[in-house]
Amino acid sequence: MRLDRRVLGVFRVALGAVLLYDLLRRFPDAALLWSSDGLLASETLKRSPQDPHQFSLLLYLSSASSVKLAFVGMGLVFLLYMLGLFSRAMQPLALLSYTSLNARNLFFEDGGTCCTILLLCWTLLLPLGDRFSLDALRRDAKLANVKERVLARAATKKPIFTLAALAVLLQAAVIYWLNAAHKSGSTWRSGDAVHLVLWQHRVNTPFAVWLSAHEPAWLSPLLTRLTRRTEFILPALLLWPTHPTQTRGAAFLIALGLHGGIALCLTLGPFSYAMICLLWLAVPGAALDAGLRHLPTRGFWRFARYRARAVRAVRRALPGRGRAAWSPPALWLRRAGMAREVVLACMLVVETASVLSSNRGVPRALRVSPPLWLLAYKPYLRGNQGWSMFAPNAPTEDGTAVVDATTKDGRHIDPFTGRAPDPELIRRGLVPHHIALSDYLLSIRDSHNARYRRGLARYLQKLHPANSPDAIKQVEVRWASYTPPARGSYEPSAIRQQVLWKSKVGR
Repeated sequence: MRLDRRVLGVFRVALGAVLLYDLLRRFPDAALLWSSDGLLASETLKRSPQDPHQFSLLLYLSSASSVKLAFVGMGLVFLLYMLGLFSRAMQPLALLSYTSLNARNLFFEDGGTCCTILLLCWTLLLPLGDRFSLDALRRDAKLANVKERVLARAATKKPIFTLAALAVLLQAAVIYWLNAAHKSGSTWRSGDAVHLVLWQHRVNTPFAVWLSAHEPAWLSPLLTRLTRRTEFILPALLLWPTHPTQTRGAAFLIALGLHGGIALCLTLGPFSYAMICLLWLAVPGAALDAGLRHLPTRGFWRFARYRARAVRAVRRALPGRGRAAWSPPALWLRRAGMAREVVLACMLVVETASVLSSNRGVPRALRVSPPLWLLAYKPYLRGNQGWSMFAPNAPTEDGTAVVDATTKDGRHIDPFTGRAPDPELIRRGLVPHHIALSDYLLSIRDSHNARYRRGLARYLQKLHPANSPDAIKQVEVRWASYTPPARGSYEPSAIRQQVLWKSKVGR
């Protein structure tokens, strides 16, 4: 039930970096995929939402310039959150900004975005700015004398007793246990899962593409079994009732290796980085102290000297130097702490009900259908609790969407690249479009998303108007796929193409 404030400070910096990363990777496509000037207009989503409770502040912006300006504003919020300036205000603003970013286009919602939202929710009421923050520098600079600074620092060195510590442990354990329990298919039992994942060129990194062409036959069975066993071992380490310094410290290091390997091979958005942040919250303060003892003392004192200079500079810049900082009454602090724990207890009940109702890996006797009023806030904040990555089987084929536009003079071009469509690219480890556009095209191939295909035709009509040399009269979207080779060989099957839909542009 304890969280070290230093751990919270490092967590805030790390999660702020994850938020900035997820925003920056979307920024180049802000106009194309998050504005009404692109493929998915706000008016379309208001008329036919992707989810009945879809709520995003970005839905009230239409032009590409206004959406880009909103992205810049979100980036400022995430930066201040990471630096720990006005932390109490930035924590709810970061949650509101990120949920708005996610809900504006649910085609890109995945386990990484859900994990990030859950982290923002669990830590919403915690004092993330007490350590390693600009708020801490401002607090120290406002204090009048050495005695007050010593007392203030002693208060921020005490661990915080909170239900959030237990909630974080349970959240991490549930994610790993359910992901492992759901991996029950033949590809995981036979040891082919990692081999098949290495051939998912649509989401693979260049390293994974290279590795798939040089993979020894023994590598996949080893990594497949190691991955599943690791996901079963991590919950036991996290929830082990004794020796938390050793067990949770080991769990963090093991998870760092697991998610580092995943990030090296797959572009899965913020998933790997958000999971590392989640596991970091489980690290006890004693484990942090043990690690700090191995740091070079000389470098530590150099950092302390720079920090003291920064405090003096902030103190000189602040008006009213020499006055003691106001501290809230102890009774108010106790009441605020009790209110926080009541809110966290309610959240724990809601998230438990969400886990039990969203996963087939939960024993049948424990599955429940909670009343709608209990999950009232979940549809708006999202943060879904269904955990089944590459389960029950790893994908047995890889593919990508090929956009074949016919111009008025009879040429065939990919309207997003200007080149001729080439379905063979995916076999060579290349994709015709960047991953965000590929995810969009992958999503609208499903029949229940067919209502959003008109947005593609309207966008292409604006992109290539009737008076341009590349004016388009028809667009055809095909699914080009192949079957990965068996373990030990490196030549995939021939490309298979399936027409998903055709559309007359301008109608």
